[in-house]
Parts: sequence; C-alpha cells; structure tokens
Amino acid sequence: MIDDASRHRSYCLLLLSHVDVEEEDLREQTAKYGLEDEIDALLCYLETHGDVDDDRLPEWDEFQELAADYEM
Repeated sequence: MIDDASRHRSYCLLLLSHVDVEEEDLREQTAKYGLEDEIDALLCYLETHGDVDDDRLPEWDEFQELAADYEM
C-alpha cells in the first residue's frame, strides 16, 4: 500500500474483493514486505463483512457504497 490511510485501504479492499488471487500466494508476497498483519486485517474484514476492530478500515456500509460507485 502506498499509504496507511483509510482511503488507500478501501481501494485495496476493492481490489482484493474482485481479483482472483490465491491466498497462499498473496501471503507469501506480503511476508516478503513485512505486511502480514495488514493483509490479515484486510482479508478478515472481507470474510466477516466488516466485523473487525480496526479504525483504519471503513464501516461495512461505506465500503459497500464505494463498491457500488465502481459497480462492483
């Protein structure tokens, strides 16, 4: 991620939610850059429909609106 801001995380979430990537490959790549915690939070967010305790992630409704804006 370019920045640790909520906006950038939202766009990472959009990308993760709509690309076909193997989780194991993704985790290998994030380990190279020391981003394991970040990817864990993003994947958990998507799997639980936003039910995570992380102020850096958008509310689920906000994420759904963003996805709708991009017709995803």
